[in-house]
Amino acid sequence: MTSRESTRVGRYVRMVAVPGSGDELAENLLKVAEGMRGAPGCELYIVNRTPDEEDAVWVTEVWADEASSEDALNRDLGEAGLGSVLPLLAGPPEFIELAPVGGPGLSS
Repeated sequence: MTSRESTRVGRYVRMVAVPGSGDELAENLLKVAEGMRGAPGCELYIVNRTPDEEDAVWVTEVWADEASSEDALNRDLGEAGLGSVLPLLAGPPEFIELAPVGGPGLSS
């Protein structure tokens, strides 16, 4: 494992929208993803849907290091577009923390 790979952080984030708002939540998270495109250290930010949960949206994130992830989360919510996401949530997001080690899609 290279030193860069050992410092990467990742997570799966599951968000459930208020009933009937799954599409709107996904659309707003795609706007957040666009904002993350230029965030320092953001290597991956993908919005996902599952066929069996119409109001659930998953985000897959990979960051160069913990500091990059924290900096992005500490940005102004409006700047990141998260202000439009929070009112759509039926409850708090669920997080699964990861330690990415490599593979297709990640730069070496």
